[in-house]
Amino acid sequence: MLHVQIIHIGKTKEKFFIEAENEFLKRLSRYAKIRTDIIETGSNEDEKIQKRAWKDSYKIVLEITGKAYSSEDFAGLLKKMGEKGKVTFIIGGPHGLPQAVINKADLKLSLSKMTFTHQMVRIFLLEQIYRGFTILEGKTYHY
Repeated sequence: MLHVQIIHIGKTKEKFFIEAENEFLKRLSRYAKIRTDIIETGSNEDEKIQKRAWKDSYKIVLEITGKAYSSEDFAGLLKKMGEKGKVTFIIGGPHGLPQAVINKADLKLSLSKMTFTHQMVRIFLLEQIYRGFTILEGKTYHY
């Protein structure tokens, strides 16, 4: 079973975002072990992210200039990550990610060329991880 860590800068305050995150975390529990870590917005974000990130995981930062994947290709990436055992996704806050974190990533992933709030990105990422697992299992969630 793949171990997935999601590190994100900034807390989610809106109830509807929290409910959506919880729904996808619940759905994902049958496919992967998911852990979320919140880094408070402010100083030393780079240092805090480096301390929290699993040392032996494949690190993926969400970055607008990163590589874009179709849902099917992303599912293939998840399959490869399953062979490695652990993956850490890192999502920036309102001001993005520190350049040092971006530079240390194994992969820069773009969900879109558009800019979204960090709360929305968490939901989009969780949904795509869930979609990826359903694609791998041949479920009808993805048409």
